[in-house]
Amino acid sequence: MKTGYMSDPVFPKISLVTPVFNGARFLEKTLASIRAQNYPNLDYIVCDGGSTDGTLEILESNRDLISHLIVGKDRGMYDALARGFARASGEILGWIGCDDLLMPWCLNCVAAYMRATSGCHWLTGIPAVFDKEGRLLWVAQVAPQYRRSWIRRRWYSSIGLGIIQQECTFFTRELYEKSGGLADCVLMRSAGDFDLWCRFARHASLHQTGVFLSGYRMHGNNLGGDAGYLKEARAVRIPSGKIIGYTYSYIVFLWNRLRRKPRQADLLPDNSSV
Repeated sequence: MKTGYMSDPVFPKISLVTPVFNGARFLEKTLASIRAQNYPNLDYIVCDGGSTDGTLEILESNRDLISHLIVGKDRGMYDALARGFARASGEILGWIGCDDLLMPWCLNCVAAYMRATSGCHWLTGIPAVFDKEGRLLWVAQVAPQYRRSWIRRRWYSSIGLGIIQQECTFFTRELYEKSGGLADCVLMRSAGDFDLWCRFARHASLHQTGVFLSGYRMHGNNLGGDAGYLKEARAVRIPSGKIIGYTYSYIVFLWNRLRRKPRQADLLPDNSSV
């Protein structure tokens, strides 16, 4: 994505969507992680499917954070996300579940990388997992690198070369619209992100910022990662796939170091006055 594509050359507008249905258990901490971004050009959209557990009260108490609150029955998570993205006004898009967490530097890092990297329409960070208390359980030891042709072949999953973690993945509006968005995923239960990535790969390469941006909260009632997810995703099983994935990622990491690519810290703007 070229700098001229952005309305603000320093802080391009980011639209972040959260779908929620009876998510009061973890929602307050998720909202706190979004508030902690201190990002000056955030368009935050929440789509509630008709919660009855106190979720709406939590959302109302954080109304100053939320640009658009959409309340009403939907056909599931991806239908809610499609509605949210239809209201989004940002050049950069992403979504975060009502139980997941962003690191405080996440949005600034995403904006800085996309601003500095010509042709970047799709960006991810280092996958990470939290427990139900929000304690960090795992961070990938090597920043994964993703081959565009392998994404199209559905090789990136827990039974393949490793996952593309949705919580730390961001993309431009241009790529979202060119790929058809989530319109064809609205009836999916849990693998709409996998399907979207495969369609993105027809049009763009996935960049890796090499930064721990956000994480998936493992609490026992998650929709993704089970056999149903893998079947819905039509993921391809690859024996010893994760070893292949890590080996490829490490080779790319070493190549990038030899090329002396700029570090993330060199890309970040000084927004101490914001």
